[in-house]
Amino acid sequence: MKVHFKGTRGSIPIAPSSQIISEKVVECLLAARGKDLRSEGQIRSFVEKELPFHIGHTYGGNTSCVHIETGSDDYLIFDGGSGLYPLGQEIIGNQTSGKTFHIFFSHLHYDHIQGIPFFGPAYDPDNQIIFHGSHKTIEKALKDQMHAPFFPVTFDTFKAKISFETHAPGDVISVCDSKISIHEQNHPGISYGYRIDQGEKSVVYSTDAEHPCQAHGKSYPFLDFIQGANLLIFDAPYTHDQSIGARENWGHSSNIMGVELAARAKVSNLALFHHDPATADSELDDFLCHTKKFLNRSKMAVKETQPGIPGSPSQRSHPHNVIVAYDGLIFEV
Repeated sequence: MKVHFKGTRGSIPIAPSSQIISEKVVECLLAARGKDLRSEGQIRSFVEKELPFHIGHTYGGNTSCVHIETGSDDYLIFDGGSGLYPLGQEIIGNQTSGKTFHIFFSHLHYDHIQGIPFFGPAYDPDNQIIFHGSHKTIEKALKDQMHAPFFPVTFDTFKAKISFETHAPGDVISVCDSKISIHEQNHPGISYGYRIDQGEKSVVYSTDAEHPCQAHGKSYPFLDFIQGANLLIFDAPYTHDQSIGARENWGHSSNIMGVELAARAKVSNLALFHHDPATADSELDDFLCHTKKFLNRSKMAVKETQPGIPGSPSQRSHPHNVIVAYDGLIFEV
């Protein structure tokens, strides 16, 4: 499976200001002083390999949307935030038509549905779109956001064949050559996580979920849901201090909780997701650095404990890789 991150922010789409772009250019030129950068290849290599990510790149500003390529002719998409727009433009640019799109919603907050009116393939009569989720109000929510005075055209303007399927937590859906299971999550209005299993490979999409004190107990259903996943896409807009301080009960989690749960469930790769819109690229670089430091300290704790004690750190298998997801990232499982 190839996981295409098209939108990785939460709450509201953002774009870098001209001042931010200007500062990136200045920092890049300062870092280039004294370097032998006479050819295009040398310049590209310098940007890709030597510059910090926040200078040479950006984490992006689109809201939640992940496309998982499974080898099926159908498209498997999770959430319809503003990241759905560039995915649609990419599909149209490739002159792709006559396809079926399965779009699964974690929940119906605006940052997860706002890309639907701008999804180009929805206006192609040769396409079919099936909206999936566990909220019974999916159809109403999608149509309401395209009513006057909020939008210039109605939902009926779509030309594709459109249908809705409602599923219950615990259901297993067979689409796109994969098995998809659903888990109810702690979030205002309730959100749902999805586990995608294909053969021996598995990806968990879990955004907009808060893990309270019960998460530290021996029996926590979310651990069974993510057990042994090759990739866990995890809602982590907060630091640990923020998640237990002023932002407690806001329905989101932290990087530290992500590492803890991934280690206990023996997850191979952890992708931090749904970044706070106020967090700058440089701050996300630091966020990743602090997360990796915590991961390394946690690994050291395993070495210092006696093996075989149930629930002890020695029973954990820490992620091989921790990343901060960014718009445009392709992660192969």
